Amino acid sequence: MASRKAVEKLVRDAYAARKRGDYDAMVDLCAPSATLRLAGAPEHFALAGTTRGRAALRKQFESLAQFAFANQKMLSLTVDGDQATVHWRAKVTFKPTGKSAVTEFCDLWTIKNGKMTSLIQFIDTALVGNMVA
Repeated sequence: MASRKAVEKLVRDAYAARKRGDYDAMVDLCAPSATLRLAGAPEHFALAGTTRGRAALRKQFESLAQFAFANQKMLSLTVDGDQATVHWRAKVTFKPTGKSAVTEFCDLWTIKNGKMTSLIQFIDTALVGNMVA
């Protein structure tokens, strides 16, 4: 089991890499078979679903770069063993439409052997659906 400090560092490093647009650094923090799940019903939210493996995650991270984040603020970070929960807020802009809004997120992380093995992100799917329409 990773130390609290190691889990917190990995999570903070991942958010910093995302902010820089450094997808290689983001992928380096992932285990080979890591998963990213955007929670939601795929029949109602096209972005919902699970991405598995570093190559697929790299493509997904690039695809999600259509969303710009400003004034990102971590509201809370809770670590329990290999699990971390992050509640955060940001102004999100969907670049193709220019639509933006301030919203909150909840990310559930699992870290094993110093790498992210699972990340589940809960977002306002209705808001995102409106932004991309």
